[in-house]
Amino acid sequence: MPDLLTEITDSAKAYYAQANAFPLTATDFYDWMAALPAARRAQVLAHGFTASQAEPDFLRFCLEWRGYDMRAFMAGRLSVAAFELWEANSEFNGDMPLHAVGR
Repeated sequence: MPDLLTEITDSAKAYYAQANAFPLTATDFYDWMAALPAARRAQVLAHGFTASQAEPDFLRFCLEWRGYDMRAFMAGRLSVAAFELWEANSEFNGDMPLHAVGR
C-alpha cells in the first residue's frame, strides 16, 4: 500500500500545482466559502484568505471552477489500483486516514 499512497500523493501534488498558473483571488475565496456548511465557513473565515490559499479543498475548488477536473486528472495519472484506492477513500488528497491504513 505505501507505493499506492506515494503514487496518489505525487499525483495530488501535481494536480494542485496547476493552481500556480493563475492567481487565487478574494472572489474565489468568497465563492468557496459560500459553498461551505456554516460551521466550516466560520473556521475558514477565521483562518483567512491568505492562509486558505494552501488548503487542498480551496485549491481544488479553484481548479475545478476553472475546468481542471481532479477526477479526470487522477484517472489519467494513477494506476488502476491507486485510482480505486483514491476513489474508495472519498477522493482523499494523498493523506490516507489512519484508521484505513493497513486494512
